[in-house]
Amino acid sequence: MKRIKILRLITWLPQGGIERKIVSVLPRLNRDVFEPYLCCLRERGPLADELEQQGVPVHVVPFSSRLDPIGLWKLHRILRQLSVDIVHAHMYRANTPATVLSILGEKVRVIGHYHNVDTWETWRQRQLDAFLARRRHLNLAVSDAVRRNVIENLSLPEEKIATLHNGVDTEEFRPVSQAEKELIRQKLGLPREAIVVIMVARFVSQKNHRFVIEHASELIRDYPNLIFLFAGSGPLEDELKQLSAKYGLTHHTVFLGSRDDIPRLLAASDISILPSSREGFSNTVLESMATGLPVVASDVGGAREIIDHGVNGLVLAMETTPAGPLPKSVEFIRLLRRLAGSPELCRRLGVSARQTALKFSLDVMVRKTESLYLKLMGER
Repeated sequence: MKRIKILRLITWLPQGGIERKIVSVLPRLNRDVFEPYLCCLRERGPLADELEQQGVPVHVVPFSSRLDPIGLWKLHRILRQLSVDIVHAHMYRANTPATVLSILGEKVRVIGHYHNVDTWETWRQRQLDAFLARRRHLNLAVSDAVRRNVIENLSLPEEKIATLHNGVDTEEFRPVSQAEKELIRQKLGLPREAIVVIMVARFVSQKNHRFVIEHASELIRDYPNLIFLFAGSGPLEDELKQLSAKYGLTHHTVFLGSRDDIPRLLAASDISILPSSREGFSNTVLESMATGLPVVASDVGGAREIIDHGVNGLVLAMETTPAGPLPKSVEFIRLLRRLAGSPELCRRLGVSARQTALKFSLDVMVRKTESLYLKLMGER
């Protein structure tokens, strides 16, 4: 049987949640049935080499704009050279040119993938995407919440979009023994007796690092051995470091930068937090739960599709502020105090979290992805 050629299309491959998921999924596709490729529309990015080492070729077609005619022509040539059957694009910047080429007569099936709610930056973007989404062969959302958001904003018929939840590698992200945890802490220079709260997120406003730093002092007053680990990078990093120093938190906050050892960092931690104002279906939450950590995550996007409050994690209520939606300050402090003061609660939530994460394994996601591709190609 002729293999089905899949081209994933994305802006580039930085150390981000969406990109790491692509790098995890593509090499796992059944190579007897599928032949995967990836194309970046800006530059390669640090994950490109890792993907190629796993046998997935990476192409680059620089686009000066989403409808750059030269970029469209070069992408058209790659589709023809590779004899691509399905273009699976991610987010607005890749969804747009892929769909335009299909409309112009390119004989490929196009999937547009939505990873968050309210991703359109302007009214014009929303109108163009409403036009294009109807003309794709399929649209995918990372959660039911994202699916509803796309349907409402684009007036998209329900049958034109399906949910494909993110998955997690439950072997890579797993609970460790106390001895292993202490060894990892020792290598990271973390005190054995510390209560370590980790936040894995890019330093951008929607993740609300500032909110965490502004409320950390009140928690540290009750739990002086509390340490906050911030893993990630982004435009607000320097500003947040300065804010931490301003609040006198230098000895209680550790800025780790962009890391490729997230499983190890999670294993060294006691509590995971993600107080974002906007999420689709967080990889960080999934990875933390798979590691057996109790999670405190904002009640946004698909959080409640995986977190059962008080059973396998804690959901943080939101409130409307002049600056936009933010987690409730009193609730955030209350939930963190509750976990910091109860190792038994942390253990119980973590055990249940691990069991839930097993239902969202990467293998499950890969099999569902393969089924979608086969259905799109009309194969049994």
